[in-house]
Amino acid sequence: YQVRGKGIVNSQGVFQKSYGLLMNIDNIKQRERELQEARKLAEEATLKESFLANMSHEIRTPLNAIVGFSDLLAMPGNEFTDEDKKLFIDTIHTNNELLLKLINDILDLSRAESGQMDFVIKNYKVSEVMDKIYATHSVQMPKHLAFNYVKSDDVEISVDESRLRQVIGNFLTNAGKFTPEGSVTLGWNTIHET
Repeated sequence: YQVRGKGIVNSQGVFQKSYGLLMNIDNIKQRERELQEARKLAEEATLKESFLANMSHEIRTPLNAIVGFSDLLAMPGNEFTDEDKKLFIDTIHTNNELLLKLINDILDLSRAESGQMDFVIKNYKVSEVMDKIYATHSVQMPKHLAFNYVKSDDVEISVDESRLRQVIGNFLTNAGKFTPEGSVTLGWNTIHET
């Protein structure tokens, strides 16, 4: 309910009377909630549309590279050198990894939103996990950057390996994209508690 009122005073400033209105504003408040919900849904739809447009672009880029270089290799009578062919195959491999990563990211996002993300926790040596990450990203790191790998004491950790690789891989991908020059370093450090 909402109360609206007004008091009337005479010319000498003495209060004479008042009047007011008591209104049930349930309908107004319900309409406000509906408008807020509609705005929220519109914002979510816009975000999803933007996400899908970006993902579409992100997926097309490696897919076009895979198809294009595969077509070049399969072209009858091509006279590419072994070095050219190796470059084409490396490019196909790199873009294949990128495409798989994008699809896995989309699937993980979907699982996270539905609350069905599973974790498989096992014991791994840090060096084993980091060696795999380094091997994968050493071919993906932009050529103008030095990609350093610094090892420390090897310890065993309990972790979901694929999730850890994904998180570190995302950091490395971003480092490669947003580092204009210099180097990117992958490594770990162990802290020994006393």
